Amino acid sequence: MENNNRNRVKVDIAGTRFTVISEESELYTRSVAERLNSEINSVRRAAPGLSANSAVLLASLNICDQLMKSEEAADSLRHQIKDYLNEAAKYRSSFEEADRENARLKKDIETLRKRLGEKAKIASEPSPVSPAVKAVRKSAAAEAEDEGAEQVTFFGSRNKKNNGKA
Repeated sequence: MENNNRNRVKVDIAGTRFTVISEESELYTRSVAERLNSEINSVRRAAPGLSANSAVLLASLNICDQLMKSEEAADSLRHQIKDYLNEAAKYRSSFEEADRENARLKKDIETLRKRLGEKAKIASEPSPVSPAVKAVRKSAAAEAEDEGAEQVTFFGSRNKKNNGKA
C-alpha cells in the first residue's frame, strides 16, 4: 500500500492519543478531531456521571444524527434545485417562443409599413392616363359643356348653339 497521498496526524480524542492516517490535510484532520472532542465534552457537561466510553458513544450518536439530518436536507435541496431548474427551462422555452413571435411581428410590421409607404407614394404620383381614357374624358367634358350651354340658353336670352340666332 502506498503512502504517497496519505498524512499521518497525531490527535487526542477524549484523552486518548491516536495516529490518524488520512488523505485529508493535517489541518482538516485536526479540525475533525476537535469537533469530536467538542461533542464529547458537550455530552459530559449534560450528563456528568457518564463514563468516558458512554460519552464517546452518545457523542457519536449525536454526530451521526446531525450527519443524517444534513444528508436529508441536502437531498431536499437537490430536489428543490432540480424542480427550479425544470421550471426555469419551461420559462426559458416560453421566453424563447415569445421572443421568436416578437421578432416575427416586428418583421410583419416592417413589411406593412413598407407596403403602406408604397401605396402612399403611388397615390401621390399622377397616374398615367391611357389615350382611350383621355378620349372618354374629353367627350364627357364636351357633353357637360353642351349641357351647360343648353342650360344657359334655357335661362338666358341667347342660344349659344345657334350663335345668337333666336
